[in-house]
Amino acid sequence: MLLREFRTDDLELLIDLTVRAFGPIQDGIRRQLGDELFDRQNGQWREDYRRALIELTAPDRLDRFVVADVDGEPAGYAAWTSHPDTAGLRGEVELLAVDPRHQRAGAGRALIDAACDAMRAAGCVVASVATGGDAAHTPARAAYAAAGFTSLPTVFFSRTL
Repeated sequence: MLLREFRTDDLELLIDLTVRAFGPIQDGIRRQLGDELFDRQNGQWREDYRRALIELTAPDRLDRFVVADVDGEPAGYAAWTSHPDTAGLRGEVELLAVDPRHQRAGAGRALIDAACDAMRAAGCVVASVATGGDAAHTPARAAYAAAGFTSLPTVFFSRTL
């Protein structure tokens, strides 16, 4: 596996990878929320990820985006940002996805470590990430815990209006 910069010809591959990686998670969210609330809140999730990846791979953001490459093809990616905080600059993993064919083979950990290294180099004093508390997010929580992150459980409530 090689960690490398984003290339413009990666975009559609990464969008497809994201849909495959997050499809099971979205299915789990649908089961939890029910169809009506899910459709109102997450019903356009594929397009939301497309828009997010277009934004995250804009030329002015590429220093905060890393691709894991296996055999010349993207196997995953991580995007991060930073925010001023009371103790100093806080880095945040915005989006991390690993192709289901490459999950549990070290790509996620390598991407987390690369994002944290880049945050540190940019002057961040702490790194954070948010992920779901449901069963579908169990691998993500395990990966972040293994990378040294400490969890702080929160609850997100939704309702239809």
